[in-house]
Amino acid sequence: MSSWLGPTASLLGAGWFFATALLLGVFIGLWADEKTGLEPTFTLLGIMLGLAVALLGGYRMLSPFIRRLGDEPREKS
Repeated sequence: MSSWLGPTASLLGAGWFFATALLLGVFIGLWADEKTGLEPTFTLLGIMLGLAVALLGGYRMLSPFIRRLGDEPREKS
């Protein structure tokens, strides 16, 4: 199996996680704004919450990948 397959899958998974967290935050915020009539309040809160979840989850998902990159020997040029 190729050596690039594992890192590629990790990065694709993190990208999908980021997008999903942000979009869920936006859509839940828009829904809450519609129900309460407090437009942009819940949308902004949803964006901030989605971003926080994306950053924290992305860090946790990618930290083993980053550690493995640091452990690899560097090529001499």
